[in-house]
Amino acid sequence: MKVSRLFLAMAAVVALLFVGCASPNTSGVTVGVAVDEDGNTQEVLQTDNPRLSRQLVVGDVVVGQTKNGLMRVNLTITSKLNKDIVAQSKFAWFDAEGAEIDPDTDAWRPLALHGKETRTIRGVAPNANAVAFKLRVREGEKTRWIIK
Repeated sequence: MKVSRLFLAMAAVVALLFVGCASPNTSGVTVGVAVDEDGNTQEVLQTDNPRLSRQLVVGDVVVGQTKNGLMRVNLTITSKLNKDIVAQSKFAWFDAEGAEIDPDTDAWRPLALHGKETRTIRGVAPNANAVAFKLRVREGEKTRWIIK
């Protein structure tokens, strides 16, 4: 009887560990542009982290092309808080079928916003097949630098 209870307790702990590892914290706020069936572009705003979405405002979104025909995006993000926000951002690019282009090539970049600061974030698509994008923003890790 004791062996079966111990086995059940261990199985429950292992199951909880797998559930915790299966839910990654990948994105807090996602903003982007998508193309509908008629070829018209639409702005897309997806929020996965309510706290982070209350702290940030996405401003102007300007979509254009480089001389080489690559999609280029400039957008502004403004902090609503009087204190620093430490976050990370990353662009995701999509083709006409909605498939993500080279999903592992763009790394998360640090994004630090001081009180009420506005930052412009720029991105260029990796190839000319990109017709839509998303900018993903997630909370970053707060670190303390010790200078001696």
